[in-house]
Amino acid sequence: MPLPSIFLGVTVKQWVVLVTIGCAAAYLFNTQSETTPENLALEAFIRSQEQVAEQVGAVLDVALVRQVVAHPGYNTAGYQRSIFAVEGERGRLLVTLKQVEGEQEIEVTQIHRP
Repeated sequence: MPLPSIFLGVTVKQWVVLVTIGCAAAYLFNTQSETTPENLALEAFIRSQEQVAEQVGAVLDVALVRQVVAHPGYNTAGYQRSIFAVEGERGRLLVTLKQVEGEQEIEVTQIHRP
């Protein structure tokens, strides 16, 4: 007996397409969460900041929320802006960092409670 070509109102071909798209989406979301050596350096920088420790105590977890690379003009250096969620013993913070391309210096541009 042949298998039905329609299951729950969806054809086999449509199921194959849906499963393929789902697998591709899962792969893309999984690769976004990988921690790079650069992000580990930024996390270590955040942990070393006294102003962060003063507000939340010992840092328990640091997670990247958003990272943007901007190139404001042809004659100016680009920069990377990273926002991290920081969880500590006494609360949570959002810490925004800025790093200019070609420079080692990292700057804390904003710290605020979520």
